[in-house]
Amino acid sequence: MTRLLLLLIALALGAFGCGKRGSREQELAYLRTILPDPLLEYAHVDVPSRDNVTIIGEGPDAHLALGIRPGQAKHRGGIRAEVSVDFPHHEGDTVGYEWRFMVPTNFVSDTPKNRWWVIGQWHDQPDRSKKESWGGFPSRSPPVLIGLGETNGSLAIGFAYGPKQSTNLGPLPIRRGEWHRIAMVIHWSQGPSGTAQLFLDDMAKPALVAKGPNMHNGFQHYLKFGMYRHPEIATENWIHVDDVKIEKRASP
Repeated sequence: MTRLLLLLIALALGAFGCGKRGSREQELAYLRTILPDPLLEYAHVDVPSRDNVTIIGEGPDAHLALGIRPGQAKHRGGIRAEVSVDFPHHEGDTVGYEWRFMVPTNFVSDTPKNRWWVIGQWHDQPDRSKKESWGGFPSRSPPVLIGLGETNGSLAIGFAYGPKQSTNLGPLPIRRGEWHRIAMVIHWSQGPSGTAQLFLDDMAKPALVAKGPNMHNGFQHYLKFGMYRHPEIATENWIHVDDVKIEKRASP
């Protein structure tokens, strides 16, 4: 069954789960365009409405575009259009995360204010084995994130690291209208052995490296990528994403 046919079936089923977001079948039709089958069970499209996500192209060239529109409703407490992948890991594991992204040639940044604009983040969550739940769970900033901004007339990414985001690295210039590849290798730890290495495009060596604690608690932290931004940024913006890979690596 082609991806286009899957999408048409999904559209007929209505909105991920309920209302404007739709059924799980529709959600899977989107996710299959960018994720290998083994990751589907861990993944969700995290948008307020189907208006915030679309499939571009067909067959092997298909990918997702995630958009934020002026005046859109907050979803999960913020202005976002993201895909989340809750890949299982334990403290002490090393995990490689990779995806391609492209911002269109007409992408409007938030220069000169450059308020926060996140395109990748790793969040803590309740540990169900300890009978924790989201009810009463503390709201904390992601201990690892990749941000987007504009500097010296060029778009760039950077990365913040640590439970208090005390390490900030970058910028790394990127180009509108061109596909870029992000690869992040994270050794997960609440202690000093934690590390994160960010590779951009075809770099053989990491462009940015941070060390130290990178977990709020000892339970797996999950990835969200796409766009999540300051609520007062008013432009319509889209980001294109594709070719997601996540796998455990040998620990250092």
